Amino acid sequence: MDRGQAAEPPRLTLVAHCAERLGAMQAGTAGLVSATVATVDGFAVASTLADRHEVDRLAAMSGSIAALAAAMTREARHGEPERVILESSDGHIVSMKVPAVTPGLVLTLVSDDSAVLGKLLWQCKTAAEDIAAYAAASPP
Repeated sequence: MDRGQAAEPPRLTLVAHCAERLGAMQAGTAGLVSATVATVDGFAVASTLADRHEVDRLAAMSGSIAALAAAMTREARHGEPERVILESSDGHIVSMKVPAVTPGLVLTLVSDDSAVLGKLLWQCKTAAEDIAAYAAASPP
């Protein structure tokens, strides 16, 4: 996307679907601290975080890390990145682009150290696919 041109904002029905999907995912996933969907240019779409400033910061960083991951895989001639996984002593952060959605969206999950990485990866993938399917089925 051209950095000088802002992406069209997501439709309100998509925003509501994302919020509902994130809330259900957080409620059903042990150790999941937050889930956020942001545009690839760093604007929040939906989040389970209550603090608006925290949501905005995480959305901006999610867009940046998606762009950095794309640049790294392009330089390494590895195609498009599927996900970025950050691990620390306190937990995991998993981020992935939602496939085939315009404007581009990034889903980011933040967990504590009790979360199982495999479950987070599965949750991230299925949520991203669900959001993409909803966006594809929704009228413009």
